[in-house]
Amino acid sequence: MLLPIFAFQCDKDNFNKCLKGKVIRISCASYVIQVLNNDSIGDDQWRDSIDGEQKTYDNVFNISNKCKIPASYKPGDIIYFNLEKPEPNDCIVCLMYDAPPLAQFQIKNISSSSCE
Repeated sequence: MLLPIFAFQCDKDNFNKCLKGKVIRISCASYVIQVLNNDSIGDDQWRDSIDGEQKTYDNVFNISNKCKIPASYKPGDIIYFNLEKPEPNDCIVCLMYDAPPLAQFQIKNISSSSCE
C-alpha cells in the first residue's frame, strides 16, 4: 500500500531536478533523449531501430514537446533540462512510426550549460 506513495514521491523529485541528457535521435516522429545523471527515468534496453548498428540504450525517453526545442541541437549533443509531465503533442508531426521509447515527457528550461 505504501508503494504508490513512494513512487509518486520519486516522480515528484525527478520533475524538480536538473537533468543532463544526450540527444540520441531526432526524426519527424520522435526526439529521443538519454538521461545521463539519473537512472530512474525512461526506458532501459531501448533499441534504436533506425540506426544501422541498432545500439541499445538505457534511461531514454521521447520528448512530447519537441517543437519547443531549438533546432540547433543535433544527435550527440549534451543538454540540461527539467522534466514536465507529458501532455498531448502540440506539434505537427509526421505519420511515420520509428519505434520511439514508450516513456514520454515534456522538457523545459533547455540549455547547453549546467543548471545544477
